[in-house]
Amino acid sequence: MKAKLLGLIEIGRQKEAEVFVPRVDDSAPAAPGQWTVKDTVAHLLAWRQVAAGELDSVRTGSPAPEVADDDDIQNAEFYAQTHDEPARSILESATRSWDELAAAVNTCSEEQLQAPRPNHPQLQVWQVVPENAIDHMADHLGYWYADRGDAVSEEKVAMWRYDVETAAFTEDRRRGVEEYVLSRFYAGKGSLEEASNRLERALTLRPELREFARQDPELAKLLD
Repeated sequence: MKAKLLGLIEIGRQKEAEVFVPRVDDSAPAAPGQWTVKDTVAHLLAWRQVAAGELDSVRTGSPAPEVADDDDIQNAEFYAQTHDEPARSILESATRSWDELAAAVNTCSEEQLQAPRPNHPQLQVWQVVPENAIDHMADHLGYWYADRGDAVSEEKVAMWRYDVETAAFTEDRRRGVEEYVLSRFYAGKGSLEEASNRLERALTLRPELREFARQDPELAKLLD
């Protein structure tokens, strides 16, 4: 597991370096309150720091980082803390956050990586790595491309997440989740046939996701 997680960290680091890092500067947002690429990178690195802290907490028995129960509240706090920092500082912190996440994985034993995640005992702590190295990155790349009207790149990044995750985790349980995520993506874009096909695959792999789909506004219409 450790080698797999370190590989995902490197893939995420490279994607951030390819797309976001060259666009980080000190320019003002296009509209008041709107995020710049610098704000996005600051947001991503802040959550990577939380992930590293959760891994360290499991290994050392120290308290896990405290974050708000409401992600919107926590995201606003991160924004307030970092928005006025210069681009150079954000880029340096981003690099350190990748290093810290890799170090946190490296110093955990394989057994510790399987331990319950702090504040989310239904999950295992290793799951913070793909969540923050790949999934969160894909989310914000998708938002960024969508804001620019680049539907082709938006779809490519959705497939990038799918390909990376399913290559790393081949078991049905994980593959079912990724099919479900792609189904939501295509449903949101109005590609209902592709969404339906992906949902069918997800439910074949993870039948228990049917109840989630019935309550999901993007997918419920596909089950009628």
